[in-house]
Amino acid sequence: MFVMASVCATTASGAVKIRNLSPHGALIESAVLPVVGESLELKRGPLFAAGLVAWRHGNRAGLKFDRPIAVIDWLPAAHSAQQSVENAFQQVKAGLADNSRIELPVARDSNDPDQLRRVARALDLLADALADDEGIVVRHAEKLQVLDIASQILRKLANAED
Repeated sequence: MFVMASVCATTASGAVKIRNLSPHGALIESAVLPVVGESLELKRGPLFAAGLVAWRHGNRAGLKFDRPIAVIDWLPAAHSAQQSVENAFQQVKAGLADNSRIELPVARDSNDPDQLRRVARALDLLADALADDEGIVVRHAEKLQVLDIASQILRKLANAED
């Protein structure tokens, strides 16, 4: 997880994970997402960004903002009230399932789609664990995005192998 936020649109509204964020758009992840081309508002505490869904694949969508945002304002350290909500969410999540254990993938056939997915999952768990530390997020936000992009590429490769 990079940061938690919410999306408000005509066809879908609810909590989302912001997996990648730039001044001009975001990559979000959620079980419920608006349709491609739909206008929406992305909200995090007192912040909001208006935009539209540029693309959607599975439980992820790319957003294009109407105006540039200040990314630093959206980071966990910027809003302690939002951070408290996220901490509570993490505690509930930890009580439901222990996702903190990162299972190391075993090197086998590099063309094995399941192995590619396991490596992508390990990268996701690593990024999530690192993103829980505000200092790391503030200092290394772009590097965390690289981990997320790497896991996305691995999933695309796995899907191409199927």
